[in-house]
Amino acid sequence: MIVKNEEKHLEKCLQSVKNCVDELIIVDTGSNDKTLSIAKKFGAKTFFYKWNNDFAEARNFSIQQAKMDYILIMDADEWLDEKVDLQEVLNNEKDYYMVRIKNETSSGIGILHSAIRLFKNNIGLQYFGKIHEHLNIGDESLTLTNDNGNVLLYHVGYKNETYKEKGKHERNLKLLLAEVKRNPSGYNLYNLGNQYKSNKQHSEALEEYKKAFSLSKDKVYVNHLLFNMIDCLRILGQREEALEVVNASIESFPNYTDFYFLRGRIYGEMSYFIDAEKSYWKCIEIGEVKAAQTLEGVGSFLAYNALGDIYLERGDNVKAFEMAIEALKLNKYFLPALRLYMDSLVRTKIPVENIRTNLESIFPVANYNDLKHLIIVLTVVKSPLLQTYLDLYKLSVSESVLGINYLYSKKYIESFKIWKKIDIESEEYKDIILLSFILETNDLLEKCRQFVNLNKKEWKLLDKLIHGKNIELEKASEKFVEIIIFIAEKLIFLGEDDKFNYLLNVIANSDIALKIELSRILLKNGFAQNAQELLLASYSKNHANKDFVELLADTCFKQNQLKEALSFYNRAIELKHDYPTYEKMYRTLEKLNDQVGLLTVKNEIKRLFPLAEWVKSE
Repeated sequence: MIVKNEEKHLEKCLQSVKNCVDELIIVDTGSNDKTLSIAKKFGAKTFFYKWNNDFAEARNFSIQQAKMDYILIMDADEWLDEKVDLQEVLNNEKDYYMVRIKNETSSGIGILHSAIRLFKNNIGLQYFGKIHEHLNIGDESLTLTNDNGNVLLYHVGYKNETYKEKGKHERNLKLLLAEVKRNPSGYNLYNLGNQYKSNKQHSEALEEYKKAFSLSKDKVYVNHLLFNMIDCLRILGQREEALEVVNASIESFPNYTDFYFLRGRIYGEMSYFIDAEKSYWKCIEIGEVKAAQTLEGVGSFLAYNALGDIYLERGDNVKAFEMAIEALKLNKYFLPALRLYMDSLVRTKIPVENIRTNLESIFPVANYNDLKHLIIVLTVVKSPLLQTYLDLYKLSVSESVLGINYLYSKKYIESFKIWKKIDIESEEYKDIILLSFILETNDLLEKCRQFVNLNKKEWKLLDKLIHGKNIELEKASEKFVEIIIFIAEKLIFLGEDDKFNYLLNVIANSDIALKIELSRILLKNGFAQNAQELLLASYSKNHANKDFVELLADTCFKQNQLKEALSFYNRAIELKHDYPTYEKMYRTLEKLNDQVGLLTVKNEIKRLFPLAEWVKSE
């Protein structure tokens, strides 16, 4: 290995390999921390090499020091999976072996790729490339044999905090720009694109990927190049072009699951849910990618979780729950799946104690890691179950977490006492306003002002609202609407009926934006009839508002009032031709088993929305 200032990671790395290898060769390029003392503690042979902005040069110096028959290359922020038996891997004595590397990311989703990290010593293998260095296996004079080694390395170097901590972006970008100038190969341009993308410079990344593609069509990394190109197009909002490229990529690589997953994501963001659903089920049909670079879980837990999100969006809480279970079976530590599981249970109005019993069956706490993940999710979803687990395991948490926990456990006075004495953060201000509303006190409002851009009139209205006074809300700002809707949803969650009914009466006399948003919240939380009544009360004034009419149709559909739903969806389409409305109409006609209507809608979708794939194949 080549290292510099790796005291944070090196011990874990060396601990993972100390009983698997015959010698440890560590080349230091200028550490001024405890790196060398850690290396010597493990009996490593240490060498110094003056850094010359050339990874291949330093790597070649390191392998020159090796005396054994085979070389394993690692970085300090990697560690070897404990199940790996290197000696068994080498039994067939190939010249080099592909090693699987799992890059752990801040999102919790691993990125898997293969690289040559295990190879014979003294057969002419050398590194080249100042950055993203690789071995000269293309040298035909070497006549090399190879195999896929059963070796897994874990890598944390590209987690956000590690990346920023080491200033890797600035260093790598400088080296890559110089390398591209010297040699504008497809590989170098691809890596430059990756560097820009990792720094969220998506326009710049896209340009480099486009240049790289024409030079990389026969390269092993072309799948991932295309994936990143499509993802940049998606992030930049160029969805039509993204779908065009992803469909062409699927034609060329029909078994590369990541393309179907990305297509599902693009369709989902466009609310083309039928196509998104089909894409994710295709991911599960194909399964995980075994050799090429891939997102861990695209053929398993990620796809199930994405399906669950679609079903939750449609209001099908039972299906969402089933998808969450499938995802957790495959990866119990995938936090979004655990959150989906909790959300689907809460929306079905299951009592807290029953949720706990259910949770213990699907996510039993067997060790500290289990408990840590569970506490994180319960904190994020603000579940009253958090207090149960804090008490059960005698855990201490920060005062802010405790304050939020008391609020959602309905221990309002205890919560108030905590927030009275501590500062709040930006992500907590709406919870504090909610607490103020429940307790009818404005003592905490001043702490929220720095996070809320409301005008003087809205602050006065908020104060009156907190004290339960009769007010009229007209032409409210987006931020004010957001706060009111947050309070309304949490009051439903807490079962504070009196407070909610007061707020409902206020909103019933407010502007249309608030009515629409509250109706969405009611519908989402299983109160379709209440949402419908709220909307019908002002239908005559808002019959030309497309969002209003479509939401009214949604409330009818949820209550199985299918003919009424169809009528309102037709009206919404008259006001504006939006694809999601056509899809909802199609689902309604399916329930009605109206074959003529189904054919008519499919033909309309074909005519108006060429991006919809499902109507072309059915």
